[in-house]
Amino acid sequence: MSGRVVVVSGAGRGIGAAICRKMAPEASLIVLLDRDREPIETVASELEASGTESRSRVVDVRAAGEISEALESLDADFGPIDAVIAAAGCMAGSTVEDMTDDLWEEAVDVNLKGAFSLVRASISSLKKSRSPRIVLLSSVASRGLPNHANYSAAKAGIGGLTRSLAWEFGPQGVLVNAVAPGFIDTRMTRSGAELRGVDWEEYVKEAARHTALGRIGEAEEIAHVVQFLASPELTYLTGQVLTVSGSP
Repeated sequence: MSGRVVVVSGAGRGIGAAICRKMAPEASLIVLLDRDREPIETVASELEASGTESRSRVVDVRAAGEISEALESLDADFGPIDAVIAAAGCMAGSTVEDMTDDLWEEAVDVNLKGAFSLVRASISSLKKSRSPRIVLLSSVASRGLPNHANYSAAKAGIGGLTRSLAWEFGPQGVLVNAVAPGFIDTRMTRSGAELRGVDWEEYVKEAARHTALGRIGEAEEIAHVVQFLASPELTYLTGQVLTVSGSP
């Protein structure tokens, strides 16, 4: 992956930040997109300290125009984008009876529309790469999760989007895959425990009982799989959603 230009949304925390760190040694440039400035600047500083050039852009993935603006001039300045990873996400649930339109729309706009908008803004550049890769983030919650119909529906949509993009861009050599993480220790997951008023350690123990490995996952373990899917060495895998959950 040496010398590759990589774009990562949701790059300031959790899985997105772990992806940036994992891919840094093999990238010439990583473009970090996030709606909060401080966390992406922190990650960008880490990348720069390790010798990887970076660009931080404050972007709300719900606003397609902001994404397009953030990626402007990349081609001219650094060459084509080689890999796009859509890791921006949010999770705020409620019962169906109590779910507001705002809650529904935020989940769909960030998790699904945001991924689509990032691909749409970058695809013309990706097609110029010799080994273009797109990696989207789904979730095991795409199979259904009580009190999170909005999040589950959006993440299920990522599966359909992944397969559609794979068919559409396969003839141009663009490989498109997704990762569906299970229970991962991230800020978003911890926030979910807080909202439920559940002790984090008890939350983890309960989740671990539902895995074959008897533990929850770390963001770095998802980043490792994303790195594999974004690699130019991967040449005959596309349109797949890989579950990474510590269980069959």
